[in-house]
Amino acid sequence: MNPTTQGTLMDNDFQDQINEDLNDNSREPATKGDLRNLALRLELRLMKFESSLDQRFSAIDQRFVSIDQRFMLIDQRFMAFDTSIKEYVYKLGWKFFAATIGTMGVMFTVFAMLITSSLK
Repeated sequence: MNPTTQGTLMDNDFQDQINEDLNDNSREPATKGDLRNLALRLELRLMKFESSLDQRFSAIDQRFVSIDQRFMLIDQRFMAFDTSIKEYVYKLGWKFFAATIGTMGVMFTVFAMLITSSLK
């Protein structure tokens, strides 16, 4: 087995191999080769786990990038909407101001005509 190979062991392969090692030569002491095999299997298992974690974190990271892009698009739309609302209110405000001044002028003219007609 090559310790640089990732994902070569199945999920229950590791347990089967350990059981096989323990049951075959249970009366003999462990040799350096047995310990190396166990260490290699553990290393492969850890590498598989690390690879799985890397893939999951990469997928999560991609989701956050996608969400961040969506928020940026929404922010741009709100900024454009905010600008258009401000322009509309500014134009509407001047129209309202002009209408108010015009209405007040008409009211003062009518009021002046009413007063002058009642004084005669």
